[in-house]
Amino acid sequence: MINFTDIEKTLNRLEREYNSCSDTQLSILYSKLAVLELCGWIETSIDTLLKEYIDDNICDDNNKKLINGIIDRNYGFKFKEHIFPMLCSVLGISNVENILDSIPDKDMQNLKTLLGNYAKIRDVAAHNNVVISTTPRYNAPSSVLHDYSLIKPAIQLMENKIKRIKVLYIT
Repeated sequence: MINFTDIEKTLNRLEREYNSCSDTQLSILYSKLAVLELCGWIETSIDTLLKEYIDDNICDDNNKKLINGIIDRNYGFKFKEHIFPMLCSVLGISNVENILDSIPDKDMQNLKTLLGNYAKIRDVAAHNNVVISTTPRYNAPSSVLHDYSLIKPAIQLMENKIKRIKVLYIT
């Protein structure tokens, strides 16, 4: 089950710390941390959702190992390049089409756009240290929290639909 509560608490705390901070460098660190926390949550949530599906629906241990390996080797969260292929590998294209068709267009577009945007931002944040004169600026925690609220509906719908998929066992 995806944990929506902890990420919301974390982002809200980072926003409070950011707003009460008078140190420029520390403010940048709070912003950077909010970006990294959201990105980590996205990756962990999708992985958890798919691994729970595997545990609940796949019987053969060798198949579980193979498909879990696909998930474990995925280190990104751009929709087209990472999430869609992973969903298809685990759930099958027919199930993925049904799931994606159930998500309103606006929510799906928010998900795709923001995942792409945050993949780029995360790469910069993860591979740079904070030096005031040259540090890239990151979205304020309030902006990250807002973006989270835009992707949450699509992820919630995905989770609900995936939990309802029943595997037919032919004997």
